[in-house]
Amino acid sequence: MKRLIQRTLFLAALTALPVAYSQGLTEMKTTTQDVAAAQHLIDLHFEIWNDPNPEHWAARFPQVYNADFFVADYAGMAVGYDEVAKLLKRVQGEHAGFTFTPDPITLNHGVGRVTWGYGPQDNPDLVRGEDIFTIENGKLASARVFIDKK
Repeated sequence: MKRLIQRTLFLAALTALPVAYSQGLTEMKTTTQDVAAAQHLIDLHFEIWNDPNPEHWAARFPQVYNADFFVADYAGMAVGYDEVAKLLKRVQGEHAGFTFTPDPITLNHGVGRVTWGYGPQDNPDLVRGEDIFTIENGKLASARVFIDKK
């Protein structure tokens, strides 16, 4: 009898969870304006990453990135403008003539995803990957880079 009561209580708790969970949700929508603003930031981000002139980066970083913006990739993490500039210089130095060609973003409540190609003009999708990014205070706060393995 004790076991039957325990099972009944357990089943009652399980069936109540979805109702309790859904009642606690706050309705939040990702608006067209949110997507447009995020797309604009990502467009600026890739303009920076395609710009071979480091003198331009310093002026553009504060327009696009929070001061503690970070990029995490397979080699490590670059945090802040100086480290991101070093990473950008390394990436461009290792792949002279390559450019990023991003696809449109998708956005979900301040977290976004953008897939991209990276390569020379005659093979712009030589490398494919995606960035998962966050937005805080109207600027990019982070980017986590994933590279598709072939």
